[in-house]
Amino acid sequence: MNVSFFDLLILLGSLQGVILAVLLWRNRQGNSLANRLLAALMAILAAACFSIGVPLNQWTSTMLDLVPLIIVMPVGPIIYFYTKASLDPNFQLGRRQQLHFLPAILDISKQGIIWVYLIALWTGLTSYENRGWWADLKNGYDTLVDIPGWLSLTFYLGLAQRRISQHKRINPHPSTEANYQLRWLHTLLNVWCGFQLLWLLFLIPYLLPDFRNTLLNRVGYYPLYIPLAGLIYWIGLRGYLHTLRTFEPQKRKEPTPARSAGLIETTLQRLQQAMQEDRLYLDAELTVERVGKHLGIAPKLISAVLNQHLGKSFNAFINEYRVAALQAKLLDPAHQTSTILGLAYDCGFNSQATFQRAFRGVTGQTPKQYLQNEQYLKK
Repeated sequence: MNVSFFDLLILLGSLQGVILAVLLWRNRQGNSLANRLLAALMAILAAACFSIGVPLNQWTSTMLDLVPLIIVMPVGPIIYFYTKASLDPNFQLGRRQQLHFLPAILDISKQGIIWVYLIALWTGLTSYENRGWWADLKNGYDTLVDIPGWLSLTFYLGLAQRRISQHKRINPHPSTEANYQLRWLHTLLNVWCGFQLLWLLFLIPYLLPDFRNTLLNRVGYYPLYIPLAGLIYWIGLRGYLHTLRTFEPQKRKEPTPARSAGLIETTLQRLQQAMQEDRLYLDAELTVERVGKHLGIAPKLISAVLNQHLGKSFNAFINEYRVAALQAKLLDPAHQTSTILGLAYDCGFNSQATFQRAFRGVTGQTPKQYLQNEQYLKK
């Protein structure tokens, strides 16, 4: 089995991607969601490099025809959500965020065409003589699906850049650690933008029938996948080392002077007003930064007041209002036909697990137990 030098580079990049994906997934330092999103990105890039670098024979060709290894559509959402998770430790992937990954169906459909052909062949709906038509269909789809892939990644890179700009407007004077975080994210997005430009330069002749075969015969996919293998090394290692540097244990600081009672009382009153009157808790993506911007109060002050004077985290404080709103809806006859989960989403929860955990934490009961107890007391 002969492996060219370029294929070997790509395969080594794939192997490195698998190793880094495991390290990042198991890394307990830093933001666990950000680590796992970066691990997923490494796994996707590693699979794509493997599909290009692996030597072709009967078995590997069959595997590449049947198993979707090149999956592009989730890359953009992963980078965007990685940016959000890095900037906001309270960010979670709820149901609405998970919908961003549905376009991955476009990538899976490439192999889906082969599966449909095999099933049709097995059931007698088509014949072996028609294999050329099915191959042309698959190859044509394989070529055109790169267009939404490139557009999707470009779109989400733009969203990520905008999220960083919003964060900088809300926090014009970041700490040293936050500034390091921003520099890393800026560099990451700029490198990806450079790759997007390279992909576009490759994609234009690739989409033109008169140039495609000449392009692939002369250089293959190497102009894309050798840089992609380099990206695996750079992003994976920098991302892993970034968590170690950003979140390494800090030396214990001297206690800060106590804040004035008046400032604490005012902050608590305005927080309660924002929940009771403005009902900010209904925003499923509410963060301490958004509340701070709404009230004109520094997010750090909000967190400190809640932690030190109420003994609660920001999420726990918000979820108490969401649970109270849900309790009212559960007992309201107007909502008898609604599902508990649907009402929970209406009250600002963004996932079933978060809602169940918060409800039990506040009431000591599950929602069903709460309903049963209330109905029993009414009898």
